[in-house]
Amino acid sequence: MYSDRLGCYRVGDLKTYSKFDAIDLHTRTGIHPEWDFNRAKFESANWTVEPPEDILDLYQRRAQQLRDKYDYIILWWSAGADSNTVLESFLHNNIHIDEVVTFVNYEATGDKNNVLNAEVYRNAIPGANRLKEHYPWLKHRVLDISKHMIDFFDDPGNKFDWIHKRNNVFTPNHHARDNILSKVSDWDHLIQSGKKVCFLWGHEKPRIAHVNGKFRFRFLDIIDNGPDIESISGRTPYTDELFYWAADLPEIPIKQGHLVKNYLRHASLNDPNITLEPNGLAYVVKDGQTLWLTKHGLQSIIYPKWDNSTFQVTKGDVIMSIRDTWFFQMGPDNNAVSVYNMGIEKVFKDLVPDYWRNDLTNIRQGLKCMTNEYELE
Repeated sequence: MYSDRLGCYRVGDLKTYSKFDAIDLHTRTGIHPEWDFNRAKFESANWTVEPPEDILDLYQRRAQQLRDKYDYIILWWSAGADSNTVLESFLHNNIHIDEVVTFVNYEATGDKNNVLNAEVYRNAIPGANRLKEHYPWLKHRVLDISKHMIDFFDDPGNKFDWIHKRNNVFTPNHHARDNILSKVSDWDHLIQSGKKVCFLWGHEKPRIAHVNGKFRFRFLDIIDNGPDIESISGRTPYTDELFYWAADLPEIPIKQGHLVKNYLRHASLNDPNITLEPNGLAYVVKDGQTLWLTKHGLQSIIYPKWDNSTFQVTKGDVIMSIRDTWFFQMGPDNNAVSVYNMGIEKVFKDLVPDYWRNDLTNIRQGLKCMTNEYELE
């Protein structure tokens, strides 16, 4: 039986993997949905006690845990802080990882410096070449998703249903990734031969809130920033795994939470890693002000070997992301763009009441997140 390890929504006694279904049940029954992200396991852990292990040792444990579980591990690797720390957790501990995969849209844009491609051509490709000097067996696959994006939205089978493949993240490039899995022949061969194949995501940074004077860790239902609903519901012949938010090793989010809590407890506006600009990551309330930990600050705490001077780009919105500018520039009369626009219009006109929208004037802000929260003290 599938363990719901990537989460599910519960409305009373009913369970679904679709956020749209949960919202619809909320509208019809008045019962507010709850997101259940491994609550049974996480609630049995003691979140108020910081694990004694070093955070890098916990990452090593997670890498070995995955290696022992799967025949073939494929890491989605942008060479950013999250995924690069995952890769190093394997390589630096002599734990074999079978393949790393990076996405580009160069065939469509011819631009190596756009939002999707810049990290790849500046960091991932040269970084992989350097790594191969020490790990010559390392396989780095660069996949161009340009045609896959168009093919996905041109597919008549997706015309009216594509929006139901995700819960929060509706950027075209995410759907192209789903489409790719069935089009890489050697992956399909591995799966058909009975191998236990894992697609590994560097998901997700900790969200730390300071509420009524106490710190708490928040899981957000943004799991589909990686796996789609097919995988979340256990209907795929492969397995998607989250490296950091894993109920198999709750010590990782607990440790991360305490590291961030300990830092914020002594934070002040004089700290270069602190800002008054909200970013949704981690904050502390002091003297009536909300002090937010910057992305670089957070990365330096939870990824101690990461170099913050490494070139990075913003990831963009969950809807109509700047990563997909080229796609929208094909114009609304293009069939693929038209199908996408019709789907987004259906989401925000028919499927989602105003209550569930983050911003009634800007659909790019997407849907309200649901959380599971655990007190760190």
